[in-house]
Amino acid sequence: MDTALIIQLIGLVLINAVSNTIGTLKTIFSTKRFIKPLYVVTFIDAIIFASIMKQLASGNGIYYILAFAVGKVIGVYFADLIECKMALGILEIDFFLNNKKKMIEISDTLREIGYSVNTSITFGNKGSKRYRIEVTMLRKEVPVLEAVLRKHNYENPTLSIKEVSNVKGKISLSGSQISEG
Repeated sequence: MDTALIIQLIGLVLINAVSNTIGTLKTIFSTKRFIKPLYVVTFIDAIIFASIMKQLASGNGIYYILAFAVGKVIGVYFADLIECKMALGILEIDFFLNNKKKMIEISDTLREIGYSVNTSITFGNKGSKRYRIEVTMLRKEVPVLEAVLRKHNYENPTLSIKEVSNVKGKISLSGSQISEG
């Protein structure tokens, strides 16, 4: 393999990694209904994809196909890192306590911070009374919830986490109001 071919293959891997990262983010934006960034990302992805196809069509051999595949894998990895950092979306998180006083303290602390919090009484094993806390928050703010739980000496709780796909009316998220209708 000569130097020019190696440079072309490295370029193909890098370009395809960027394209696949953008393509994966495009899917994420689409499913989360973030439409405005979706147009820009789709345009950039189309330009990059066309240049990759041109390079693949003009190249010969298995090296180009392997470089294409490696770029795809790297792109998925980077998209996952970016998506985790962006942490888009709204979550509804439920957890249970056996202690009513602790339930009141935790739920009031979360409300003071600005989150929508609901509490209810449930029954566990053999009818034992339990207290459920349901908090709605931005996905990127889950560490805030974890810090509040640690502050109240509630370590490693079991959290039931559900993604909220639609909001009608108002909910409080970290002191800000979101309303959609």
